Order: sequence, then structure tokens, then C-alpha cells
Amino acid sequence: MRQLFLLFLCFVLCTLLTPFAEAKPVCITRQELTARSTGIVQKYHASNGDAVRKGDPVIEFDSRLLRAGFKEAQAAVDAAKGNEELATDALQRLQKLQGGEAVSAQQVAEAKIRVSQARALRRQAEAAAERVKVQLDDTVLRAEIAGRVQGLPSILGMVVQVGQSLGSIEAGGSACASVPPAQRN
Repeated sequence: MRQLFLLFLCFVLCTLLTPFAEAKPVCITRQELTARSTGIVQKYHASNGDAVRKGDPVIEFDSRLLRAGFKEAQAAVDAAKGNEELATDALQRLQKLQGGEAVSAQQVAEAKIRVSQARALRRQAEAAAERVKVQLDDTVLRAEIAGRVQGLPSILGMVVQVGQSLGSIEAGGSACASVPPAQRN
């Protein structure tokens, strides 16, 4: 029993005396340029061997249809906001008249439902516009690290598929950042 206690005590002391793992630098030396959506290459903002900084555009895809879709989505948001305002105004007018016998509780309840429906349609239109905006943002591949562009195919009009590799960016120096052990893969 005494040996078991000593073994347990040794384990506890070793655990307490072992220093916690510190954040160590993780170096990112390469970014794979991968298509996030299907599209047609419209423009190369960089060529093989060019130096790019973090955030610089590298490849741009045709976005005409998505821009038109975004305008349509914004118009739907505007229309939904207008319908919501009309429904809200109608409800407020009915609520003011409700004290008399001219308006029933049923009419006010129906007006509240119309306001809720109009609000839901506005939110739905806003979500649709946000989805198109995200897709539109995906039409430009940007450098996530500073470095030199390599392996770009230089064919304008080339059709690419989601996940297709379109070259890479190789870091020239060290692109290191301290990452706590819990966040490392």
C-alpha cells in the first residue's frame, strides 16, 4: 500500500512540476491557390515569379452574373423593407382606431401577422443578398501570405472547378506566427 501511495505521490509531483507547453512559432511557407467556386478566369493580377503581399489579388474570375444577381437581391431587400414599412404603418393605424367599434381585435391580429410575414420576407431577402455577396467575394483569389507566385496557368477564359489548384505562393522569408498548442493541428 505504501508503494502505491509513493507511486501516486511521484506522479502528482511530476505532473505539477512539468512546465506547461508554450506557444511555438508555426511557419507558413506556402499557400495553395485553389478555386472556391466554378468560374471563368477573367484576369491575372500577378504572373509567375511576381512578388505579392498579403491581401493582394492574384486571380479574378468572371463575376458579371453574380454582380447582376447581387443587384437583384438588393432590389428584393429594398422591396421587402418597403412592404414591411407599409404593414407596420397599417398596424399602427388600426391600433389607434381599436378603442372604438370601427376596428375589431381580429383585424389588429391579422395586421400583426402581416407585419411578421413582411419582416420574415425582409430577413429572407437580406440572407439571399448576403449569400450572393459571399459568392461574389469568392471571384477574387487573394494572397494569404507574402511571397512569390508560382505555377499559375496563364490562360484567360479557362474554366475552373471548385477545389482546382491554380498555382501557389511561396513565402520568401519567414511568415511565422505564435500559435498556442491547443490550436495546432
